[in-house]
Amino acid sequence: MNSVSLLSVLVVLIAAGMFLSCGDNPTGSPEPENDFTIFLPDSSTVWHLWETGVQIEYDLQPVSESYWIWMEVLKSDSTVVPIGGRLSNTGSIILADQIPTVCWMGDDFRIRMYTAEGDTGVSAEFSIQGYQIGEFIEVPAGSFEMGSDSTEWFHQPDESPVHTVTFSSPFEMMTTEVSQRIWVNVMGYNPSSFMGDSLPVEYVSWNECQDFVDGLSAMDPDYDYRLPTEAEWEYAARAGTETCFYWGDDNTPEVVGQYSWYNPNSGNSTHVPGSLEPNPWGLYDMCGNVFEWCQDVDHDDYTGAPADGSAWVTGGNTGYRIQRGGSWSNNAQFLRCANRSSLNEETRSMSCGLRLVREAE
Repeated sequence: MNSVSLLSVLVVLIAAGMFLSCGDNPTGSPEPENDFTIFLPDSSTVWHLWETGVQIEYDLQPVSESYWIWMEVLKSDSTVVPIGGRLSNTGSIILADQIPTVCWMGDDFRIRMYTAEGDTGVSAEFSIQGYQIGEFIEVPAGSFEMGSDSTEWFHQPDESPVHTVTFSSPFEMMTTEVSQRIWVNVMGYNPSSFMGDSLPVEYVSWNECQDFVDGLSAMDPDYDYRLPTEAEWEYAARAGTETCFYWGDDNTPEVVGQYSWYNPNSGNSTHVPGSLEPNPWGLYDMCGNVFEWCQDVDHDDYTGAPADGSAWVTGGNTGYRIQRGGSWSNNAQFLRCANRSSLNEETRSMSCGLRLVREAE
């Protein structure tokens, strides 16, 4: 056989070998072998850092005799993060633990479950994305009449003069008050008087809130977070209404209690945000539950107030900042959309928390 014929044979053999190799070893990461099936999470699942209440579903039958089941998160099929502790053998789990920040983010996560008997199940790859601190809505651009006049029930002098405020652009506001869980994740401590991960954080000063929004903004590359201006707060609370409250002028407990946690129905405690009816724009607890800090310095009335909805931070009562919305401890007159209150920016109150506005980077 001459050299040309030998080279031709080698080329044919190499090509055949490559063909067989491609068939036997497909490209991409091979799916792991399973002793039992995990149905959720699947390839369309997205979890978020700090999230709780995620669902995991698996085939119970193959492991029905096992009394010990554990679970862990895999990243790139290598990094292992235990999660959930020992699990009940039910076939479906609502995970109470937060998704740990040590996982960070990406599209290459799997859940692996295993039993004391050595049986293993591994889920499809799914995604973990950034912090989901709550729902935000877009408050539309527009104008409104801020304040109240002497004809309104329980009108106060600092609510005058009524003046037009115009927002040339929409802004995003959190639909609920900031929870204790979110505060602790950012700040590392819980100052609240009424303890509960899902309850609104309270007993926080205005200055502490500045540290909180700075910390949260540093964690989230997509948004800057801040307190609302007083005008943003009232515009969003009214949600297009011109009445005493955003549900009308009815101040009877039967009606107020549908929308607000306040003195007659609160049981002298805060409650989980979002558990009563929202205002017309989908914002919860704008009246009651906890007062909410605003960015503005306190002023005796609205003489000289900005007409563009920006924070009023010049002049006024130095060191005192605006609070809005009333709280669990107040009667209905303090829940009015126009009602104003203030507190020293270094002072904490068990009836005051916060709500966020965010702006895209």
